[in-house]
Amino acid sequence: MKRTINTELVKRLRTERGWSQEELAIASDLSTRTVQRLETEGGGSANSIKSIASALEVNMHNLEEKPRTHLIGVRWGYGGVIVGVACAVLAIASNWITGDSSMYEVGVSMGVVGLIAGLSSAIIGWASAR
Repeated sequence: MKRTINTELVKRLRTERGWSQEELAIASDLSTRTVQRLETEGGGSANSIKSIASALEVNMHNLEEKPRTHLIGVRWGYGGVIVGVACAVLAIASNWITGDSSMYEVGVSMGVVGLIAGLSSAIIGWASAR
């Protein structure tokens, strides 16, 4: 199965080490042509990407391109958390202003909203890393 990698990142990591494509090929136990193809076309097998990542001392998943739809989903997820927290804060504040809630109840409510927002963000962040 062919995977897509960030070619600019691979080139940058290779040049930071002062390596040529041939030296990266030796370090990753791949052919020079495979390294050239990975840097030019941005795609290769999981094993080739794993070998390149190992030679460059990075996680294989850090080299892979994230689909644009993935990033859009993450943004919508964080946007939903922000809107939800804002609405909850407004509702809690309006209850306190109108006298329907005490400061204690407002504090507990804000703590719960913060907890939910933190957990939601953690789940979104965890899911985006997969």
